[in-house]
Amino acid sequence: MKVALDLRPRSLIEQGKKRINFAGLLMTLLLLSFLLIGGATLGRSFWLFRSLQEGVAFLEETLLVQRAQNARLAGELARLAEEEAMYVSALKLLQDELPALEFLQAMEGALPLGVWVKTASMLPGKVSLQGSAFKEDDVVEFGKGLLDSPLVAAVDFPVTSRVVKDGQSLVDFSLACSIRDFASTIPPAEPVPSTGEAD
Repeated sequence: MKVALDLRPRSLIEQGKKRINFAGLLMTLLLLSFLLIGGATLGRSFWLFRSLQEGVAFLEETLLVQRAQNARLAGELARLAEEEAMYVSALKLLQDELPALEFLQAMEGALPLGVWVKTASMLPGKVSLQGSAFKEDDVVEFGKGLLDSPLVAAVDFPVTSRVVKDGQSLVDFSLACSIRDFASTIPPAEPVPSTGEAD
C-alpha cells in the first residue's frame, strides 16, 4: 500500500488549494456562452417562423378577398357592358331614326293642301324632296313652313317645272333642306327648383 504524504508547509498547501482553475472556468464560460447563443438563435428563429406563418396567413386572406372582389368587378363590368350596348343602340336610334321621324313630322305640319311629296331621301345633314303642287306659291309656302321647324337649318330655293298630267297643269318641284344635329334641337332639362328646406 502506498501512502502519499505532502511534506510542504501548511501555508503552501492552502495557497495551492486557493488557485483558480482557469482552463476549467474558460471551458465552463464557453459552454454557457454556446448555450445562451444557441437558445437565443432558436428563439429568434421560432419568432421569425411564427411571423412568416402569420404573414402567409394574412396574404392568403388578402388573396381570397381580392378574388372575391375580382369576381364582383367582373360581374359589374359585364353589367356595364350590357348597359353600354343599350346606350349605343339608343344613340344609334337617336342618330338614325329619330331625325327622320322628326323631319317627317315637321314636313307634315308644313305641307299645304295643294302640295304633295312623292319621294324623300335623307342623308346625314341633308334631305331631298320631290313632289308636285297646283301652284308655285304653294311650293314656296311649303319651303317657308319647313324653315320654321327647329330641326331644319336651311331650305334651298325650290327647282320647279310646269307639267301637264291627265289634262291638268301641275308644278313638279325638287327641294333640298339642311338639317341640324338632332341632339342640339332637344331643349336642356330645367333644374329642379329648390324647396329651401334643410335636409
